[in-house]
Amino acid sequence: MRVENGHGKNKPNIRKFAENDMADGFNSDDLDCESGGQKKTVKVGTRGSKLALAQTELVIKALNERFSQVDFQMVTMSTRGDRDTSRALLEFGGKAVFVEEFEEAILKGDIDIAVHSAKDMPMEIMEGLTISGTLPRACPQDVFIYKSGRSFDRNDSFVVGTSSLRRQYQIRDMYPNAECKNLRGNVGTRIQKLEDGEYDAIILAAAGLERLGVIEDKGNDSTECFEVHKDELTFRYISTESMLPAACQGIIAIETRTYGEAYDMVRTINDTEAYTQLTCEREVLSRLNAGCHEPIGVYSELHGDHMKISLMKADAASSDKEKDEEIQIHRKTVEGNNAEWEQLVEALIK
Repeated sequence: MRVENGHGKNKPNIRKFAENDMADGFNSDDLDCESGGQKKTVKVGTRGSKLALAQTELVIKALNERFSQVDFQMVTMSTRGDRDTSRALLEFGGKAVFVEEFEEAILKGDIDIAVHSAKDMPMEIMEGLTISGTLPRACPQDVFIYKSGRSFDRNDSFVVGTSSLRRQYQIRDMYPNAECKNLRGNVGTRIQKLEDGEYDAIILAAAGLERLGVIEDKGNDSTECFEVHKDELTFRYISTESMLPAACQGIIAIETRTYGEAYDMVRTINDTEAYTQLTCEREVLSRLNAGCHEPIGVYSELHGDHMKISLMKADAASSDKEKDEEIQIHRKTVEGNNAEWEQLVEALIK
């Protein structure tokens, strides 16, 4: 059985996660970390792609810094989404195809923790499980990648590789004559397809490119447009105003049971700001009854006690490629105190 982790039974409590866990009385001394003279083992599940492994290493590093007496073991697993790269996700199950095997493994006790790209998580999480923490958010932007020396004017016709409806509609809003074609596979495979000439340009998330070292990590201090040139390719960061990211893009989500030592350990490394953004952005999707099939972008920004939430929705009917109608992109932004985030979400979706 699955329950919604964002609007209902397993809804996260931001205030709870804003507290200092160590001050709550939990620390490494409370763990039964020794068994027969050996370290306690905690198994951390991950997909096998280079990006998934890199993200899981970041999680294990953070946990090791808090719990050096625990042996965190990486367990690599394959998902339906990894095995079927020929079809768009909406054709065979949506985002759950990257998550369901891990959730089953946690519930069976085969692993204790699962590491996910938060934007790939479905709204419904299996009963008994929760997103127990996040690492600091990486750059949320999308990157338009093409061979250096090429230029693109607004009315040019060219082929863009992306399977995301959100990206397709926004890039066609920027370039009305662009043709979008399905693009699956890991980051390296997608870039290789661009270099082989299968596409004139492709769109990938900045966070993945930076975590893999494909391009240098620029930090998360700007969401404006700029370019990076490397290996005869141009990486153009698209401003969030032009292309609003997917909900939770750039956030690493850490999933565990709703209680227990693994849950308690993850709580201690949770990044409150990223968790607040994750909770808020997933709540927007939940209130809109949105999944991975809808062309929707959501992005929340925190500046002290101030929160700004932006929403992008594309009119799918008007955006039908078979119709000669202009794409209808609807954007809305609300701002206020982050303690009133639920009211801000309500105002955003009206």
